[in-house]
Amino acid sequence: MGLCYPLSVEDQRTLPDGYDGPAFVWDLDKTYLSTAFSSLRGMLRIPLEFAVDKLSIPGMPEILRGLRRGSAPGFACLPLYFVTASPPQLRKAVENKMLLDAVEYDGITCKDWWAALRQGKPQRLRDQVGFKICALLDGRQRRPMAREYLFGDDVEKDPVAFQIYALLINGALSAGEAQSRMVAEGVSRDDRACVFDLLSMLPRNRGKVRSIFIHLEKGTPPAAFESLGPVVVPVRGAFQLGLALYGEGLVDRRTVLEARAALGSGFLSADGSAHEAVADAVERGLISEGKLKELGL
Repeated sequence: MGLCYPLSVEDQRTLPDGYDGPAFVWDLDKTYLSTAFSSLRGMLRIPLEFAVDKLSIPGMPEILRGLRRGSAPGFACLPLYFVTASPPQLRKAVENKMLLDAVEYDGITCKDWWAALRQGKPQRLRDQVGFKICALLDGRQRRPMAREYLFGDDVEKDPVAFQIYALLINGALSAGEAQSRMVAEGVSRDDRACVFDLLSMLPRNRGKVRSIFIHLEKGTPPAAFESLGPVVVPVRGAFQLGLALYGEGLVDRRTVLEARAALGSGFLSADGSAHEAVADAVERGLISEGKLKELGL
């Protein structure tokens, strides 16, 4: 079956058959990069930007490098992928930006804007939920047994799209329930059919989605995500994300400290930001007191 959703997929790595280790899938915009895509003007500007024009969210390059490295001594080179609603014309600038940030990755899936226009479906330029679910399902075809960790933000529809995908992969959502959820989120009939086609191609015995980390770019209260269940983990910035990842054994101490340092002296000084991030992380169960003591914070 060809791709029924207009995706532009680049995957540079072939994982061993049956790979069941961790795989990290990141949304690119507002999760790693500060990208202006909320307005049509911002969307049209994206393909024209150079690598040096793109700004990383403070501390996120350190987190990405830490995930790639792994939590054990040595360099694990764990699988890392990106998904972006930006067009494939952005890919070269993103690759150059990652070189600047010393971030290695294995693949990137873009939304093919021009293919969507050729299909006579310009509404797909704005679609988030159908695109994200289809992009994630397409990537899962090449790593069906992996333990997936997803990373998004609260600017658009990442929490909802990622949660629907996770429920489908984890076998916790019936076909009827999935149809209703996607209809409620405005996913078209064609795109819903694409979702089920891609899902049908996966083995029944497959890896699970373990966690969905949501970067609170807009400052949405974490309580707003409680209805999505414990798989969705809201985090306030890169340092708190580092704490949560350390709590799950996915990064080492060095990663957490580097992410904290990348936020600058203001974050570490008397304004209480670092202390508040730690206290909030413990209160919400992102990290245990024991793990926190290991960090020496």
